[in-house]
Amino acid sequence: MAFALAFATGLRASFGTEPAALDNFMGTWRGSSTCTDLVAAPACRDEVVVYGVRPSGKVGVATLKADKIVDKERVPMGDLEFAYDKGEGCWRSEFETPRAHGVWCLVVKGKQMTGTLRLLPAGSTVRKVQLRHE
Repeated sequence: MAFALAFATGLRASFGTEPAALDNFMGTWRGSSTCTDLVAAPACRDEVVVYGVRPSGKVGVATLKADKIVDKERVPMGDLEFAYDKGEGCWRSEFETPRAHGVWCLVVKGKQMTGTLRLLPAGSTVRKVQLRHE
């Protein structure tokens, strides 16, 4: 499954936020997005990605603009809204498209961000991301 599938309409982002975590989430992140389950997502391809995270205008919600690098150029994949989910301990964004229903969960620790994309309802993890704050 291409990462771009995650960036479509039908987003559901809710939950509470921790103000300090929101500040740590903001900014530009660069790294890798790696496929983890080609059975569940056979079209998936590993990617170099750049995420730009900014306030969304909603309390406790951030907008993540995702680009992939193709031939040394940034190619936009779309935007998603993320809210901090205390239960999962991550910045969470659920999306639904005609082709997929999934949830991103991103964890920020200092200048590092890691995360997963799980397909719903099965819960198969189809991507893992590792990024560094620029």
